[in-house]
Amino acid sequence: MNKLGLFCLSFSILFTGCGGGGTVDVAPANQETPPVQDLSAIKATLNSIAESGVVDSGFFGIPESLEQAGKPKLAEEAKKMESLKSKKQIQAAAKKIADQL
Repeated sequence: MNKLGLFCLSFSILFTGCGGGGTVDVAPANQETPPVQDLSAIKATLNSIAESGVVDSGFFGIPESLEQAGKPKLAEEAKKMESLKSKKQIQAAAKKIADQL
């Protein structure tokens, strides 16, 4: 019986020591990859606004998206465009921003 106990003990130690062989590469939680910005959708929306001269719900979030895409000057221009009243001013501002994308 003593040999059986020694065998079970050695067997369990052998398999317990072999458990950590595989590793998984995981990005640390504090390093987020920035989302890829699809500026073509923003440009299409701005071109639509440039044609209509109306700032509609499609414009929502464009200044923030431009800011995230690393275009702070265009984001500022887009924010200013929201306050414009004249259709011609809106069309010109939207076209100017779209042309710079």
